[in-house]
Amino acid sequence: MQRKIFVLLGSIVLMLLVSSAALAGAVPASFESSPQMNAPQTLNTTFKINVVFVGYSAGDINLPAFQSQLPTTYDPIVRYPAFYGINLPVNIHGDYAFDYTFTPTSFNDAFFSYLTSIGKSKALTDYQAAYNDQVNKTLTVGPKSLYIDAPSTERWLMTHGRDDLGLDIANYTVFFVNWYGRSDFKFHVYTKTDVADPDTGYNFGKVRQTRKIIAWGGSYGRTWFYDLSAGPEAWTDNWNVDDADLDGNGVMEYRMPPVWEYGNTSGYRPFTDLSGDLGKVLRWVAIDLLFTSSPLYDPLASAPFPGKKKKVFVNMFEDDPSANGTKWIDMQLVHDNLGQFQRDYKWKVVLKDQQLTGGAKKAFRIFTGLNGSNDCWNAYGDPFAELFCYFDTNRNQYLPKIKPSGPYVGGIFAFNTTDNNLGNQFGLLGFADDNWVSGNPSYVFEFDSPGYRDLGYGFTTTTIHEFGHHIGMSHPHDGYDSTSATDFGPSDDLYFAWSGDESHTIMHYLDLADDFGWFDNDNMNRFLTGRYLTRANEIAAQMQSGETSREANALLEQAESRAIEARAAFQKMDYARAASEAKASFDQVWRAAKLAGLKVPMIEPLPQGGPRQGPKMVDPIRFPDN
Repeated sequence: MQRKIFVLLGSIVLMLLVSSAALAGAVPASFESSPQMNAPQTLNTTFKINVVFVGYSAGDINLPAFQSQLPTTYDPIVRYPAFYGINLPVNIHGDYAFDYTFTPTSFNDAFFSYLTSIGKSKALTDYQAAYNDQVNKTLTVGPKSLYIDAPSTERWLMTHGRDDLGLDIANYTVFFVNWYGRSDFKFHVYTKTDVADPDTGYNFGKVRQTRKIIAWGGSYGRTWFYDLSAGPEAWTDNWNVDDADLDGNGVMEYRMPPVWEYGNTSGYRPFTDLSGDLGKVLRWVAIDLLFTSSPLYDPLASAPFPGKKKKVFVNMFEDDPSANGTKWIDMQLVHDNLGQFQRDYKWKVVLKDQQLTGGAKKAFRIFTGLNGSNDCWNAYGDPFAELFCYFDTNRNQYLPKIKPSGPYVGGIFAFNTTDNNLGNQFGLLGFADDNWVSGNPSYVFEFDSPGYRDLGYGFTTTTIHEFGHHIGMSHPHDGYDSTSATDFGPSDDLYFAWSGDESHTIMHYLDLADDFGWFDNDNMNRFLTGRYLTRANEIAAQMQSGETSREANALLEQAESRAIEARAAFQKMDYARAASEAKASFDQVWRAAKLAGLKVPMIEPLPQGGPRQGPKMVDPIRFPDN
């Protein structure tokens, strides 16, 4: 369903609807010349993207073939409502402008010398060794591999790209790296080892073979590098050059092989289009998933009313006599991470510890397949709905009552249980559920057990990750492509989308970061800017048939000014300020509406019927055996 979007001024049209008695001052001239309220308008911008080929010569890359893969426009939508056939635009339109650079020999010499200097020679990874066992490989990797710090590499490319190449690194930048073919080449992988799980102390970057990677970015700025001369690696399964179908569904999983494989036609597919493959990575990974993503949920669906707080309320259910779940969650870290990510809100976190009993216990056992009873899930046709429908029906037993125009309360239901009690859901860390009727967020459900902790997982990072979904963030491995209007994940012909995880974000599955990175912050602040200005339009439209007071007029004037500032900051890529100004503009419009006697919700209700089941976005443990 297409929703009507009202525009306020050039940035926000504030229609002052007043009686002569109520009007104490003249209507600002800007209002008199404003376009009509119902004239659709978006935040229009052009994203300038630097594409830098490091170690590739101009003859290595067929630019027309590369460019044929690239997107043309950015028109983000809120993804979850779209699963129910509801179109909820963010009200942003972007075009892309690409600038291409092939680095000179001096830059390449300095860069690869730097990699050699910071790398540590170690044994091959398990997946480099597995590549050596492939029948159709081109060469043998080894005997050693250089382990190189990924964030340090990102920072070197950023600073030297700016200083030596003259790049404007305030713009999004991709470095496509190729070390192979040089006399100083060394087989290598990238690592990030400076983060351990805050609950278990487990360092995935140090311990796990699956965390030796070929790409990274977002730690220090708007930069991401992708190195096909690194690895081969586990995360995108590019070590496997023999087998087309990895999951047995009869469809090839499309991966980008190591760079030395290009020209090899005996693998699971002919590796003959390096340029096209790099173009695919730029479009579907760097642009769609990292630089300019789409929100999973409407970020305003979890926004508090003006002047109120955002509250994270965790119900910890104890289902394991041998361990207490509160020992495996750091609520201060949850508070700090969310507060740093969305700075314009005041945050409060609450933890309530209790035994898993009664209806909650029955619901959990049904969810895990250990109780086959009929219950509220039958209305949805899937026992997976049991947690949602039970806790939604009994919400006020577990969460503070919803207050009109009050704070936002995000409910998290955490189950500290045993491996056996997880039943057929063993391996599931958590999920940020929707409302099963329209794609708005509902509750977060998360799980921990002795087996999970042995693998390195406590509750804290899962809590931040899942609440990140709840407030709107997608994974860096699934998203929306505006050019083709395609919602996608890392499967089949887009299996290589797993590469998006190789970036700084708590939303990835690598467990190499415990906070939100640069790309997360840019995207969230853009989403908030677009949605706050759009919502302000909708509220102002409702005021057209009423009267406003002098005080309301003053608020509307302030809102207009803040909206203009939001647009200006947006164009300068100062997205944090844009979001702050857009929120301030919305707050003033909302207060003006309140003075006019209107009771307006934070968001317009989405159309909904009876229970419907859209796709469910869940977070399992990837590579539990490594």
